[in-house]
Amino acid sequence: MQTIRIFSFLIAFLFLTTAVHAQEDYTSRHLTAQEIQRLKAVKELLEGVDKKSLRETIVELEKARHPQIDLEMREAMAKTYTDIVREMDVKGQKKKEWLYSMVCLNMAYLQFGGSQGKYGSTTELNRLIRQKLKEYLPSDVLDRSGFLHTL
Repeated sequence: MQTIRIFSFLIAFLFLTTAVHAQEDYTSRHLTAQEIQRLKAVKELLEGVDKKSLRETIVELEKARHPQIDLEMREAMAKTYTDIVREMDVKGQKKKEWLYSMVCLNMAYLQFGGSQGKYGSTTELNRLIRQKLKEYLPSDVLDRSGFLHTL
């Protein structure tokens, strides 16, 4: 019986220390007034295709490990989407939603290290999206902690 208690204590201790260690470099923070204004500009550019409220997006960013990078990514995605809608004269809600989903997919592609040197892609649209994302992202983003992800 004593062995089970000790074993249970050790398991709980290991679980708790692992959870604390995993969160030790993560601290939630509130967005500044300037960051909220930047986010409002993003939401305006994505009106109709981004279904989350401003409040939901603020909470999401405040919980992010790298809120500044996440905000910069959202800005790049919104500008890329807006440019392509204008340049290609995209009409219709479904087409706009599909285009925004493609912008999101291409951002994820870049985050997982895809095609860092060239825009390598099988379609012109993907090449255009990646080119514009890279144009709008900070030039040092690939070197910053929190942008690239691995599985």
